[in-house]
Amino acid sequence: MKQGWNKQQGMSLWGVLAGVFGAFFVFWIAIKVVPEYLEANTIQKCLEEARAVGGSNFSNVQQRFGSCLDVNSVRDGVTSKDIALRGSSVSVSWKKQLSIAGNASLLLEFEAQAPK
Repeated sequence: MKQGWNKQQGMSLWGVLAGVFGAFFVFWIAIKVVPEYLEANTIQKCLEEARAVGGSNFSNVQQRFGSCLDVNSVRDGVTSKDIALRGSSVSVSWKKQLSIAGNASLLLEFEAQAPK
């Protein structure tokens, strides 16, 4: 009978550690990025609501947008004075820099628009 070595199958310890580290890194980034996108969605909804309720009066739109930001506790550095009238729509854009680790950071750029 021929005796041979059976090939070992499965992951090595280094493979498992690399997988755990990769999953941890993705989880770490998601913890920092997901709340920013949720807040951007809130700002988009506030802008659409302010445009719908404020009508064509730009100062009313600014006032409604500011009050909506206050009610929803948006503290992202976006204020009612940041919105701009572009043609028949209003828009606001902002940037958010997130520190990942040490001197590594992630820059997120957002823009919300509400057509007429």
